[in-house]
Amino acid sequence: MIWRYLTLFVALALAAPAQAQSRVELDLARQTLRALQAESIRGNREFCGVIGKDQAGRLVVSPAARGSRARCRYPNAPAGTRVVATFHTHGAFLERFDNEVPSVLDVLADMTTGTSGYISTPGGRFWYINGRTGEVRLICGPKCLPWDPRYVPGLAGPVAGKYTLDQLKRRQLRY
Repeated sequence: MIWRYLTLFVALALAAPAQAQSRVELDLARQTLRALQAESIRGNREFCGVIGKDQAGRLVVSPAARGSRARCRYPNAPAGTRVVATFHTHGAFLERFDNEVPSVLDVLADMTTGTSGYISTPGGRFWYINGRTGEVRLICGPKCLPWDPRYVPGLAGPVAGKYTLDQLKRRQLRY
């Protein structure tokens, strides 16, 4: 009988959506993105990296990789580290680019690995991606992180507090 309950518990735990592992992970992602924002905006380049747990269970951050205007190749995790989340910036504000929300590709990348994802935008937004469900949630709104002074609020339309992958697909088809 105990095995039946244990099996049910494990199944429910595995089916649970990916969430920030802890307040510590969320704060680490926010601090990391805050530190990268100014250079990302100034150079109009994405910066990206991974957050992992080392063999002692401590959260560690990879060195950030410098990407292009719209892409960034995640670096390898430090040796002996299990990746739990990704992070990246969205560069500078661009009038014809909807970079105030995570892209469909951002979400699919995290879903492929089943990891959480964190994104900062030119308007200073801070987003969380659930890598299991594809749901995207706004942690904090405009100007909560360093922001591009050229940012024009609402240029790509209103920004919701959360999106499903399908909602992001529809939004990006419009823009």
